[in-house]
Amino acid sequence: MSRLACLLALWGGFAVGCTTSVTPNAHHHDDADALHTCPMHPEIVRHGPGSCPICGMDLVVQDVQAESATGSIHLDAGIRQSIGVRTARVQRGTLSRSLRTLGQVEVGEDELSVVNLRFSGWVERMDVDRTGEEVAAGDPLFAIYSPELVAAQEQYLLALATQGPDAPLTQSASDKLVRWGLSTRDLERLQTKGEASRTTVIRAPRSGFILAKSVVAGARVEAGADLYRIGNLQRIWVTADVYEHDVPWVTVGQKAELELTHSDGPQVADGEVAYVYPTLDPRTRTLKIRLEFDNPGVKLKPGMLATVHVQARQRQDVITVPNSAVLHDDRRTFVFVAHSGGRFEPRTVRTGLQGDDRRIEVLTGLEEGEEVVVSGQFLLDADSQLQEALHKLQHHHMDHQP
Repeated sequence: MSRLACLLALWGGFAVGCTTSVTPNAHHHDDADALHTCPMHPEIVRHGPGSCPICGMDLVVQDVQAESATGSIHLDAGIRQSIGVRTARVQRGTLSRSLRTLGQVEVGEDELSVVNLRFSGWVERMDVDRTGEEVAAGDPLFAIYSPELVAAQEQYLLALATQGPDAPLTQSASDKLVRWGLSTRDLERLQTKGEASRTTVIRAPRSGFILAKSVVAGARVEAGADLYRIGNLQRIWVTADVYEHDVPWVTVGQKAELELTHSDGPQVADGEVAYVYPTLDPRTRTLKIRLEFDNPGVKLKPGMLATVHVQARQRQDVITVPNSAVLHDDRRTFVFVAHSGGRFEPRTVRTGLQGDDRRIEVLTGLEEGEEVVVSGQFLLDADSQLQEALHKLQHHHMDHQP
């Protein structure tokens, strides 16, 4: 069935009490060529007076106004009640929005350290031998024997003894040891001892937990190999996905809550939005955001899933209408504005953000205090489109009738 046929069928359900925007024009009453129609059956159009072939009522003169072409309609009180037409006032006020999404706990990238060496050697002793152990900055991890490092120490001691501490050769040998990872304390110990150490102790660069370990006692390790990953879990990241239409509501610095549900009740942590990623996932149409939370006692474990609540953001002094008032078709976004006397006008609008209270921002098209239809507007839309089609048919009929 064509769209016009559907509209004509729908019109038959409630057109009895409906009058169109076209109105009688007295100065045409005596004009035999005036356009006449039936008040009960507006699809009946004749040039000149006569009777309706359907119901027998006398045809009345119409003045086809521009308002008919735009789809405005009149409905009497009985029809408005029968199709459930309700209206709401256009308001100016504050629009707010809070977001709820699912996030995953991760180790912060800025809280990670990797332990590797700038020389080769053999591991002779393990001080931290288990993944998951907690270490403090400076704690010994393992001891390594490196012929390269021993030779470099001996070179430094020889230059120190023969050239003195300020000689270029001594400084060059000292810089080499520092570049290989020896600390100032290691150099002082070397000077005090006066002989090269067979093994060198490798220490933790930061406090945290051993997240990964790829070294064992007796193993030969090559320069550049990652041996430990150490992460501080006292402050963690949570990454979450936000739907595309919610992106305008999220900004860096917004307060957020993270909720974990356990058998003994929910646990809540307070944090904030730290970063909004610049690219959208084209498959899911979501944007990733990063939140940061303090994690005393390491209650939040990497890999956990948690509910994230991003606190409401507000837009002040905006025009809003209920979401239900806004209609969409292939060409436009519009609402029906209610006027006095039962007249309803479809009006194109441009909308903005949607708030938590089921209201939507209107950027253009409406003024504060106007009334818009929030219920029954789909029937109004059908009737409006029907009248527009009838208006075109009337003119087509008038143009082609001899």
